[in-house]
Amino acid sequence: MARPRDQAARRTQLTDSALQAIRDRGVGGLRIRDVAEVAQVSTGTVHYYFTDIDRLLHEVHSEACDRFFAARISAITGVDDARAKLSQMIAAGLPASADDATVVALYEIDLYKRGDPVHALLAGALFDRQVALYLGIIELGKSQGHFEPREPALDIAQNLVALEDAYGMHIILGNRSLPASRCTQLILGYARAVTGCDALA
Repeated sequence: MARPRDQAARRTQLTDSALQAIRDRGVGGLRIRDVAEVAQVSTGTVHYYFTDIDRLLHEVHSEACDRFFAARISAITGVDDARAKLSQMIAAGLPASADDATVVALYEIDLYKRGDPVHALLAGALFDRQVALYLGIIELGKSQGHFEPREPALDIAQNLVALEDAYGMHIILGNRSLPASRCTQLILGYARAVTGCDALA
């Protein structure tokens, strides 16, 4: 029996491998064997930690939500000016490319598990946490005298997250008209309009 620390490392290895498998093959029809191949372990090893593909997908989804949110926190930590903070937040909300395994998994699993109440809770919680970050930045910008919101702060925050979700899908699908840099500029344009702040770059 592996020691607890080894077990935690192995679970992380398997969820990382599942992220890669989802990115490369999609979640529909994903098998334990596919994950084992990427991880270079036996299918029995995967089954030891995850009894079936649904349990594995739940953990992958949960892990992807946490990683994505942690990356957003990291991007704005230590940034004091609300204008820079908002710009950083927007950039961190979009995948850099169609190869972003974490974001691909979020989209794939959200659609594959549509109607599943457990996965709906995970997706909803991630949305709400991101909205809360934006609300904090908007309030900070108001207190610093940089923002004069033209809409309710909650509307702005929810629209920003929804725009990221929509544009992120185009990036993941490889839409050449909407690379990550273009998507970032379009969302920044909305943010300038609704905050009354032209100094968002």
